[in-house]
Amino acid sequence: MVSADDTAARRRRLLLPGLLALLIHLLVLLIVNPRPAPEAQTIILRPLIYDAPPEPVTATPAPRPRATPTRRPRPVAVPEQPAATPETPMAPPAPPPDEPAPAQEAAAALAPLAAASAPATPPPLEVQAFIPGSLRLKYALRGELSSLSYQASGELLWAHDGQNYEARMEVGAFLLGSRVQHSRGRITPAGLQPQRFVDRVRQDRVAEFDQTQGQIRFSEGAPPVALPQDAQDQLSVFVQLGSLISTTPQRYPRGTAITLPAVGVYGPESWSVVVEDEETLSLPGGELRALKLSRAPTRADEPRAEIWLAPALGWLPARIRLSQENGDFIDQQWRGSGPP
Repeated sequence: MVSADDTAARRRRLLLPGLLALLIHLLVLLIVNPRPAPEAQTIILRPLIYDAPPEPVTATPAPRPRATPTRRPRPVAVPEQPAATPETPMAPPAPPPDEPAPAQEAAAALAPLAAASAPATPPPLEVQAFIPGSLRLKYALRGELSSLSYQASGELLWAHDGQNYEARMEVGAFLLGSRVQHSRGRITPAGLQPQRFVDRVRQDRVAEFDQTQGQIRFSEGAPPVALPQDAQDQLSVFVQLGSLISTTPQRYPRGTAITLPAVGVYGPESWSVVVEDEETLSLPGGELRALKLSRAPTRADEPRAEIWLAPALGWLPARIRLSQENGDFIDQQWRGSGPP
C-alpha cells in the first residue's frame, strides 16, 4: 500500500520538470518572437505644403534692339532770334540771297525741328465716369392702351460695391402682369460694362456679354453677334447716359446727339438721344430739376422716348415717357426714394 508521503514526493518530482519546461518555453518565446516597441506618436504642428523645386532655366538674353541712326543736320551759324512764345513759335531764319548751298540745306533741315518744338494739340480727356450711389427709386405709372387708361407701379433698384453693379427695373399693373429687366456687370473708368441682361415677361430671355470672346450670346437661339464697343443693355443705358453727361457736361450742350449701342435679348440696337433743356418737374414725389433727353423712333412699331435725368437722384431717371403715334403711352414718374 502506497503511503501519503510517497504520493506527495512523487508529485513534487513530476512538478519540478513541468515548471522547468515552462520556463524554457517562455525563454524561447522571448528570444524568437520579441515584443514590438510601441509606435511614436506623430504630431503635425502646421499644414505641410510641398512645392516641387523649379527646374533650372537658363534665360537667353533677348537681343537688344538696334537703334535707328538719327541723321543730324550739319552745324550752321544762325543769327540769334528772340525767345518763342506759345502764340508765335520760333521759325527758322530766312537765308540771305547769296547764302551758299550747304547753308540752305541746313536751314531746310532745321524747319521740321522748329515745327516739332511748337506746342502740340492736347490729347482728348479720358472719361472718368460718375457712378451714382446705391439707391432704390419708386415710380407711379399711368398710361393708355387702345383707349383704355390704367395705372401701375414701378421700382428701380441700383446697387454697386465700387467694382460690380446690379440694376433691376420692375413694372407691374393689376390684370396686366409685370415686366422685369435685370442688368449686372462691372464698373470701369469709362462707365458700365454689362455682363448679363435679362428681360422677363412670362419667361426669362437673356443676353450674355462675353468680353473675352468679344461677342454677345442670346438665349432665344439667335446666333452670336460681335460685341460693339461701349455696348450697353436696354437698362444700363439709362445709367450710362447720366454718367457720361454728369462727368463732362461741357461736351453735351443742348442739341448734342449721343449714340450708344443698346443690346436687347434679340440683338443690338443703336440708340441716339438728343440733349434738350433743363426743366423743373412736378412729380408725385415732389419737384425736381432734371435734364431732358429725347429719342426719335427708328421703326414704325417703335415708340418715341423722353427721359429726364435728375442730379438730385444721382442722374438716374426721374421720369420716362414712351408714346406711340396711335396715342398709346406710358408715363413713369418718380414718387420716392429709399435705401437699396
